[in-house]
Amino acid sequence: MADGLARTLDEMARRDLDVLVLGREGNARFLSDATRLWLAGTRPFAPGCVVVRDTGAVHLMSVTDFGVPPEVPPARLYPMSWNPANIASAVAGIDGVSRAQRIGVDGLTPLFEQLFAAVLPNVDLADGEAVMRAARRVKSAAEVVNIRAAIAVAEDALGAAVDALRPGVREVDLKGVFEERMCRRGSTTPAFEGAFCVVDRDRPIRRFASDRVIADGDLVAMSGGVLLDGWEGSLARTWPCGAPTAEQRDRRSRWNARWTTVVDGCRPGVHVGDLRATARVAAVHGVGCGYEGLESSAALEPGMVIEVELE
Repeated sequence: MADGLARTLDEMARRDLDVLVLGREGNARFLSDATRLWLAGTRPFAPGCVVVRDTGAVHLMSVTDFGVPPEVPPARLYPMSWNPANIASAVAGIDGVSRAQRIGVDGLTPLFEQLFAAVLPNVDLADGEAVMRAARRVKSAAEVVNIRAAIAVAEDALGAAVDALRPGVREVDLKGVFEERMCRRGSTTPAFEGAFCVVDRDRPIRRFASDRVIADGDLVAMSGGVLLDGWEGSLARTWPCGAPTAEQRDRRSRWNARWTTVVDGCRPGVHVGDLRATARVAAVHGVGCGYEGLESSAALEPGMVIEVELE
């Protein structure tokens, strides 16, 4: 917690922000190391974590201290409520928030914008997500170890799905094998909704597994990710059911050549936009405590962790 919080406080000072109000669980986990409910997918904004620059204190929205590290004592927990106005009032009552002039938020809905304007009428709202992206971009050695541990779980779970791939199995069965192995390895939350589906020629890959039965000779796209102690490990593979055909072996060879080119291009100083412009690259983004956006103008640095997807 100390390292991530220190980097965030430094970035807040550089951008002249007095308080951060965060709704994204990845940002809250990075700052606090708290283990709270984390769901794959998106949720509406709610102020689940507050950081005050003057005091260096992290405050969390929680009704229990279970999973909350001792660095965040019970006095810094504020309650949930079905009434958003009560949540906004609880945030305003945190020591240091009422005297803040600039508050960064990593997301906002019209309702909470109105509520913050009512309880904090003299505050300027700023982009807090930019603060968190900068603080999270370059990983410490300990964070890299955590990410590698999550990747090891994801690799093992996807390997189990590959082992289960045979004629007659359904797409949802492969997804079930992945998630069962993931849970056995200590991760109970997927990083995203995994894709396990037959590749139909000239059609986009479906994002949701179905009851479709996989036949001998089918190509199956498998993409899965896990969150282990808040850190993401994810990967994707396309695998043939049964013995690969000559065409499938040729496609695999061409993919390996493209992948080698892309990996060789991931060097310090290379701009993200140049990677995105590489032939057949579909997406490039950062990864750590979940998805991390990267601007095309950003240059790669030692310690950054990125995810690259090929078409």
